[in-house]
Amino acid sequence: MRRVLVSLAAATAVTAIGAGQAVAAPVAHMTATVTSAGRAPAPATLPKGFLLDEAKVDGPRRPWEHLKLTDSLKKPLEVNPCGRRTARDGRSASRTFTYVAETVYRSEQVVLYPSEQAAKAAMKSVRADLAECGTGGRGPNRHSYTWKSTDVGDEALRVGGFFFENRSRTVIVRKGSAVAVYVRTGLVTKSLPVSQFRPLIKDARTMAAKLCDLPGVCRR
Repeated sequence: MRRVLVSLAAATAVTAIGAGQAVAAPVAHMTATVTSAGRAPAPATLPKGFLLDEAKVDGPRRPWEHLKLTDSLKKPLEVNPCGRRTARDGRSASRTFTYVAETVYRSEQVVLYPSEQAAKAAMKSVRADLAECGTGGRGPNRHSYTWKSTDVGDEALRVGGFFFENRSRTVIVRKGSAVAVYVRTGLVTKSLPVSQFRPLIKDARTMAAKLCDLPGVCRR
């Protein structure tokens, strides 16, 4: 996401959505548990229309609005401090909605992992990337991130991204064996007051509840 926002800040035309976004550091792939019948359970899937913003892809749009939906397992997480290009975290399913219009960037992403342990490892890698790449670049490419824990789901962070001429707000939440990310450009200060994140926290909390409706995501 960082490179996308730098491009927006430079007022360049957007011709691809989500370019240069990044994922947390690789985590170990978790082998599926074999059932008593000797067969592995079917991989987790995301039903059509599961994302909160998914229907917008087929709705009306203006010429300068670019919307995209992808189920690519290689699509990096929408928390992108280190600029990684490919997801290699052993995920079972992934769906990402992105919206770009002039200087506006929004995204919603849900990733299912084969186990709660794998989802925890993904969150741990996000924290490690924020610590490692939280500040860097020069001139129009400079960036910095601040982050705090947030009371959503099993664990969550709210993240402020600060770029040359733009800023971003992100909430990433883990619920069971799934991770969801919500991103918006817009005003944010380095103290990260909850008031600046309320729409994203609301969406994250709604999605955390929905995730437990999927088989195997939340412990019963």
